[in-house]
Amino acid sequence: MILDWFNAEEAVLFAQEIVREINLLFPPEQQKGKAIPAKVYQKKFGNLIDRTRTFASKHKLNIYKKAKLLNTVKWEMREAGHEDDFTDKVVVFLTPLLNK
Repeated sequence: MILDWFNAEEAVLFAQEIVREINLLFPPEQQKGKAIPAKVYQKKFGNLIDRTRTFASKHKLNIYKKAKLLNTVKWEMREAGHEDDFTDKVVVFLTPLLNK
């Protein structure tokens, strides 16, 4: 039971799915040096918001699992070539969605 508290495998897999979707919506090579308006974020992230809320409601995400999910998103996006500012904004955007 205590070991389940540290089992963040599902959270990591979901984070990788999120990053794949973000890479399709905002290809890293096309965003270099461009500011993306907030309305574009909201429009393109609509499906992602719903999926994230659904995932959070169906899985018991403790603080460790939330941190693991967000950290995976951050590093997967950096490895994909997204700018740090954009990556940080995505992580801040996703954080409250993980709370039920």
